[in-house]
Amino acid sequence: MESVANRKHRKTYDPVQPPQLPTFGTTPIVVHTLTIVFRLSRPRTWAFPVIGFLLGYALAGGAALFQMGLGLGVAALVTAATNIVNAYADRKEDTVNQPRRVFWLDQIGSSGAVTTSVFLYVLAVALGLFLGPLFLVVLAFGIFNSVFYSMPPFRFKARPLASLISFSGAVGLAFLSGVSIQGSLNLLNPVFWLVTYFMLTYGTVKNLPDYAGDRKAGTRTSATIFHSIKNAVSFSSIVLLTPYVLLLALVASGELATIYLADLIMLPILVFVLQGILKAKTSEKLEHLHTFGFFYAISFLLFTLVLTSATLQSLAIIIGVYLWILLVSRVNFDSRIESRDWERQKRKNP
Repeated sequence: MESVANRKHRKTYDPVQPPQLPTFGTTPIVVHTLTIVFRLSRPRTWAFPVIGFLLGYALAGGAALFQMGLGLGVAALVTAATNIVNAYADRKEDTVNQPRRVFWLDQIGSSGAVTTSVFLYVLAVALGLFLGPLFLVVLAFGIFNSVFYSMPPFRFKARPLASLISFSGAVGLAFLSGVSIQGSLNLLNPVFWLVTYFMLTYGTVKNLPDYAGDRKAGTRTSATIFHSIKNAVSFSSIVLLTPYVLLLALVASGELATIYLADLIMLPILVFVLQGILKAKTSEKLEHLHTFGFFYAISFLLFTLVLTSATLQSLAIIIGVYLWILLVSRVNFDSRIESRDWERQKRKNP
């Protein structure tokens, strides 16, 4: 049984302090720097631009494996850099939302984060040189969006609407990069607008678990513009249904082939996720549901890819993407985690 003396000397929760990890002497036991960088790059999120690129490339009639491989590499590199820049810029918010991410960031230092991000961007441009001038133009917009989503002077993520538009670029700009390899761009492509708008609405979900930290840091997001998390959840739930309205409108107007109505099969999954979100009481529960939302979003985009190009290659891509996500999730190689044990400690030690 715990003594009264021990209870008196128990340390209270401090969100600024990173979680304590096992140590060897005075040095924390951490994996190699490259592994930390990999964790901060959030590899599971690479799936979004990868699918966006493949959608655009397939619709443009691309079939060269060399070009496809380079395009996928660029998509992954830019997304990895984006996540590291975001971790660097969001240190204040993450002391509450994701203190373990702050811990990992401290292991490589600010200079390490900046150097790594620059290296990844340069490597992406180097690969892009083989994909044509138009691809490089789209890539330039992508890197600009990547950097200034988090960094001043623009810091799009601190402006609710701008943050969602910028976030949608993870799929939208990747889609255009896939199309651009064939030497032209079609901004009126209905699939482009469907998947880009879908990604924009999904952006409202990722902000929900970070409500407390973002409000404390004074960051305006699509969630913190509301005075309560309950109102933010209700808003996000409504917005998430609107891509299906757009889908029906595009098909009804003849802009989109009838086959894309098959995307409606994803609607029951969304309803299931929304039911959980509406019942969630803590940010940890919202983070858990955000993971379900992530798989829902990936599934919608992958299914749209199949409807666009129903080939064995598409099937192989789907299997590969799911295996990648499951592998990364299985080994916990993501700096954003569901388990918010620091919150449970806070509730026990008010």
